[in-house]
Amino acid sequence: MNRWNRKGGWVIGCLLITSGLILFFNLWARSLENRDYLRYAEVAREMIRSGDWIIPRYNGAIYLDKPPLIFWLIAIPSYIYGSVTPLIARLPSALSAWIGTLLLFLWGKRVYGTTQSGLIAGGIALSSYQYFFQARFAKTDMLLCFFILLSLYFFYLGYGASGRRRYLFHVLSFFSIGLGTLTKGPFGLFIPFFIMSIFLIKERRWSLLISREFILGYIIIALTVLPWVFLFIHRFGFEQTVALVKDTQILTRHAPIYFYLIQIWGQFFPWSLLLPFLFVHLWSRKRRILYSGESFFLIWFIVLFILLTIFKYRASRYLFPALPPLALMIGGMWKKRASLFFIPFIVFILVWHGVEINWVRKDLSNSPGMVLVGELSPFLKGSTLYGYQLDVSTAEEINFYLDPIVPIPLLENVEDLSYQLRKKEKGLVLMPKEVYEKVRVKKEDSMAFIQEFSYKKGRLVLVSNRPEGHP
Repeated sequence: MNRWNRKGGWVIGCLLITSGLILFFNLWARSLENRDYLRYAEVAREMIRSGDWIIPRYNGAIYLDKPPLIFWLIAIPSYIYGSVTPLIARLPSALSAWIGTLLLFLWGKRVYGTTQSGLIAGGIALSSYQYFFQARFAKTDMLLCFFILLSLYFFYLGYGASGRRRYLFHVLSFFSIGLGTLTKGPFGLFIPFFIMSIFLIKERRWSLLISREFILGYIIIALTVLPWVFLFIHRFGFEQTVALVKDTQILTRHAPIYFYLIQIWGQFFPWSLLLPFLFVHLWSRKRRILYSGESFFLIWFIVLFILLTIFKYRASRYLFPALPPLALMIGGMWKKRASLFFIPFIVFILVWHGVEINWVRKDLSNSPGMVLVGELSPFLKGSTLYGYQLDVSTAEEINFYLDPIVPIPLLENVEDLSYQLRKKEKGLVLMPKEVYEKVRVKKEDSMAFIQEFSYKKGRLVLVSNRPEGHP
């Protein structure tokens, strides 16, 4: 153990290089619809094109499903580079996972006193199913998990510090909570704060919740979150902002109350196989753990798991922030058996990369939007493209790969279609084939068939408002 501890700087350097290679290898290879999420990248693209960095928009409509931080983190480097790419869209998640792995190493080493504990904690998180793949998705889940981890880590450091260092760590903790709130709204605020509160109650120091350093922390959260809120309200007014928030349907996923008891085995795989041994280990040391730093990890997991279970909306990825404390506690349990960890770690890193390489091989077949825009492009020169009764995801993919300054207008009713077909300037309309079959008889004098395209499990038809519309 002493030999490992004496080489702390060397170990950290190797950890950063190894975890960086694992996380960033092939990060650019898959298109964003291929086992990923295109929406946040599209919102960032529209933010750049419109020049409006306050109001997120999706297909031209105001988008309030998520606060703006993820869009800013994608849009800023994309603006510098010149376009939104899969690599740039995934960077917030990958960087969060990279720094998060280092935090788990430092925290595990601090609590359990050995370098092996930190390495195992970081490695278990990195090689678990949910952590690995969320680090490679252009979504908010890894970013939220990172800010929860960061806020709790700085809180833990502040709790054991004194003087100015105590204030500094608590300020950083609450600033992280503010960033988490800008990532995923109330989840980023209430989850870490509730965990802190339960820990302080256990420690019989709940009075810290109204101490000067915590009041300063509340102010830090307000200064982090409220400027965007006020700017948004200034643009739309209070009443319209409230109406927009009410119209936003974010939480819709229902599942049985035992949902997470099942999900944890897959999300934390392969290390979920060690959970029975971990619980036996914790139970055998329950009195000692109660008065040690390890109790914070146990409270973190139990509180979050209970909160998620009683919350009526449930999804597997909501469990994600409950996995780091499990990695930390297994790191403590295995600190004298580090050699048993490395073989399964290497095996499952290779397995997860093998899965993704298989996705990359099927990229075009899993990226119909990219293929569709490639086939559409020769027909669009000098013409305005409209969509008639296209679903939102189709419009999203066309907008992202076509990259227009303004999202393609979507026509919803036959009157709008008739108006576009009667216009003198050249215009093209894309619609599902079954819709085209219904309207072509009535509109055959003003609508010229151009091309039919295969798209997902159906077909789309491109028409022109001119009989001579074929290029």
